[in-house]
Amino acid sequence: MSSKDYVYEIVPSPFGDVTLLWTETQGGPRVWEILLPNEAPWPGTMSSPKRAHPDVADLTRSLGRYLEGEDIELPTDLLDRSRCSAFQWSVLMAERTIPRGFVTSYSRLAARVGSPRAYRAVGTALARNPFPLIVPCHRTVRGDGSLGGFGGGLPLKTSLLEMEGVGFDARGRVRPEFFWDWQKKA
Repeated sequence: MSSKDYVYEIVPSPFGDVTLLWTETQGGPRVWEILLPNEAPWPGTMSSPKRAHPDVADLTRSLGRYLEGEDIELPTDLLDRSRCSAFQWSVLMAERTIPRGFVTSYSRLAARVGSPRAYRAVGTALARNPFPLIVPCHRTVRGDGSLGGFGGGLPLKTSLLEMEGVGFDARGRVRPEFFWDWQKKA
């Protein structure tokens, strides 16, 4: 897409500004990408902001409320699924089932999507998540509770998890009781 196709919304938050890139399509607005506070868009990819479509304005407000600590579920209906392969989309949608206040591991998430040995592919799918926060990829950590990676940086990942009520041990690892287990808690 050319730069004139993207419109952006800035969502101020205690963590820094989050940028929501979207485009208008015949079917309505579609969110192309969400940029976390330390992420910059490609040069020339954003046009001037304009009055947001009402659905985008609602999503922007909801993102702001979430980033202020409110326990809300962010909708996926505006996300541009064409950004994702079928496998990545299945990983992202499984990620969304992890409740606030819990995490999972890459290997547990791989098992959840039916590919128990594909934990590295799951990690790659999450690393390339174009919709962080709406798809809370910060809720997946390593099996030992250490954080792994996060496009927004590990301090932001820690802050988001703490905001959601996840507990850490003295070494900065997620405590075992905060791991979500679909079989036991479904």
